[in-house]
Formats: sequence, structure tokens, C-alpha cells
Amino acid sequence: MKFFTRLVIIILILAGMAYGYIWYKNKQMIDDAFSMIKMQTSASYDSTYVSLDGKSVTTGIEITMPGSAQKITVKEFRFGTGSLLDSFKMVRGIETGQYFGTADTVSAELVQLQFPLTSSMDSSSDFKTEPDIFTQITLAGCDNKDNLEVSDLMDMGYKQVTLDFSTEFSYDKHINQANWNMYLNAGDLGSFNIDFLLDQINPNALVQNPKLKSITMESLNPVFTERLFEHCAKLEGLELEQYYSRHMDYLRHVLYNNNLHFSDEFYSSYQEYIRQPRSIRLDTYPSESINTMDMMGMSAQRLVHALSLSIFLNDKRINQLFGNPPSRSELPPLDTVVEVEDDNLTLVQGLTLQQTDPRNLGSYIGYDARFSYRGKDYRGRINSVSGSTVRVNTTISSGNYLEMPFRINEIQNLQVRREVQSEAVKRAELESKE
Repeated sequence: MKFFTRLVIIILILAGMAYGYIWYKNKQMIDDAFSMIKMQTSASYDSTYVSLDGKSVTTGIEITMPGSAQKITVKEFRFGTGSLLDSFKMVRGIETGQYFGTADTVSAELVQLQFPLTSSMDSSSDFKTEPDIFTQITLAGCDNKDNLEVSDLMDMGYKQVTLDFSTEFSYDKHINQANWNMYLNAGDLGSFNIDFLLDQINPNALVQNPKLKSITMESLNPVFTERLFEHCAKLEGLELEQYYSRHMDYLRHVLYNNNLHFSDEFYSSYQEYIRQPRSIRLDTYPSESINTMDMMGMSAQRLVHALSLSIFLNDKRINQLFGNPPSRSELPPLDTVVEVEDDNLTLVQGLTLQQTDPRNLGSYIGYDARFSYRGKDYRGRINSVSGSTVRVNTTISSGNYLEMPFRINEIQNLQVRREVQSEAVKRAELESKE
């Protein structure tokens, strides 16, 4: 009995020492972080401690916005792992420079981050950037806007932003996969959730380049979307129903100028969505994990195909996303002149099976191919090219695959399902052909 009593006492002493060590390092880390912030602006916090589940907790944070008297406040900031033992491993790992793999789960959470909205927060012309395609789609037909300013939010009735944010990264070393989740809830401004499943993690790599196994993303912002369309209709001096029609007309031009040609089903679903907005969801479940760097050079059509992307508007799936490219004359007329900076168009067709020189296989990693090799026919997906060898995930039966190496100089009758070579043409030339 004395042995077990002593064992319990020793465990409690070791646990207390570990907790004290974590608490000391946490206090040191938080103070160092606030010292760096104070070099730019005033900042303070009420208290910091380590919870029993191993998380660093800092409360009552106040940071003054640079150049103003407005303050950003955070009720509580939590960061850490799921247990004291994992927190101890993580702290020791940070000290030794081993940032990855020290804990199975790491999470962070901001509770009630608040800051007021003022007109002084509008971006100046010195910091403006080209709008992304999603901003162009959202603001199509809205008073020639290319960005949503803070003054627009104030006109829409928003006086301050209050949000909760959380993120968690968990790693399973047994199957070498990681899950990364982010969630943001900003009340009437909406909520956003995204979940990544990553494959083939390299714990020893300084810079990670994992493969993507799946993405699930959902945006819920009905109140914000309704207010935005009402705001744009007011700017244009239109009734709301009139602005819906205007927005759809301008949207078609925006997509045309970005070489995106969607189906009638997409436009029909989108029209229903803007009148009764609830949710937008994107699901991707590719048949094989995709190298994240390979995605950077893919066309929109190729990316949708490679990711097996599904899009849902108000929980209604769009079965056919892309459609045939319209001619310029088929686009709806606009009531303002649209300036086109580049008078060239790039005509891009969908994926088609085309004869391809085997020496160019390195340009089509991730594409489907058919070919003959030593008297036999093969089909599958191109996985990698190294020297004189290409590795293809070959179809051996329905639903069954086997990665096989092939010598490039022995491949014959190669066909790759790929985009037609882009052809740059002048708008005037294209319209004259129509």
C-alpha cells in the first residue's frame, strides 16, 4: 500500500513540475508576443494561465488599432493541445526546433473578437489590388464597384464586427493523414467553415507539400447577402427585383471576360439563391490524392474534374456546372460601357482525348491517358515522370488500380484527355466570325 501511495505522490509531483514548466513557458511566450505588438501600438491583457486540458488561455486582450483610438478586444484566446502531456511535448519541441509531430492535435480559438467599423478604415488607392473572381461575381452590376469598403458595410447597418474563430489541426501518424478545420462565426455577417483532409505528410520536411484528399467548405450568410443586394439596388436607384436582373446581366459579362462558361442549370440555381440566400457548399472527393502544387496550373474545368467538385446552392446540387461558350452577341446588353483592358480573348475548350507526344508526358501529371506498350493497351492516370520512366496508375479492372512504370520511348499511340491548346484571338476577329 505504501508503494502505491509513494507512486501516486511521485506522479503528482512530476505532474506539478510539468504544469509549472508549461505555465512558465506560456507566460514567457505571451509576454514576448505582447512586447512585439507594443513596438507598433498599445496592447494589454488581463491574465494568462494554463488550463487543466493543457491549453494556454489569455483573457481581456486589448489592442489599439494603429493610427486611431479604436480598440480591438478579445474576451479570450486559447491555444494548445488536448492534454498536459501533449502540451509539455509541444513546448519542448518548440524549444528544440521540432515544430511538427510533437502533438497529435493542436487548436486555437478566439472568443468574442470585437472591433468597431469607421470610415477611416477604408482602403486607400495606394493599397488597392485587383479584385478576385469571387468579388467580381458578388459585386457584378453594383455601381461599378470592384471592392466592398467599410463605408459600404456601415451603410448596410453594420457598426462593429463581433466574431468567434476556431481552428484545429490533428495528425494521425499511423495512416500519415492530417485534418485541418477552420470555423468563423460573425453573426449577421455570416459564418464560414472549411475542412481539409491531407495525405502523405512528411514530418521531417521544413516546408510541407502534402497531397489533398478532400475539402468540404460551407458559407452561411443569408442576412449579409440580402443586405448587400438591397444596398446595391439603392446605389443603382432600382427596385430590388430590377437589380436582380441587372446583376444577372453583368454576371454573364464578368464570367465571359474570365473565360468561364457555366450551364443554364447554374444560372437558374443562382437566380433562386440570390432571391432567398441560405447557404453555399463545396464538396471535393477526388478518386486519388492530388499534389497541392499541381493544382496551381490547372484550368477551372480541369480542376473541377480532378477534384470531383460538387457545388450546392441552398442544399441543391448543381449537376452540370459548365456549359457551351456563348458568342459575344448572345450576351445581354448592358446600360453602361464596360472597359476591357486586354482586347484579346483566350478560347479554351473542355477536356478532350488528343494524340500526344510521349516526350511531353511531364506536362500532364494527373491527367487520364490511353496508350499501347509492348503490344498491350493500357489506360489510367499519369502519376509522375522521372527521367526516361513514367508511372501510371493503371486500370486493371473496374474500381481496381495498380501503379506501373513504363519506359517513355516504348509508349505508342498515346492519347491524353486534356485541354485543347489555347488560341489567342482578337475580339473583333472572334465577333466577325460569328
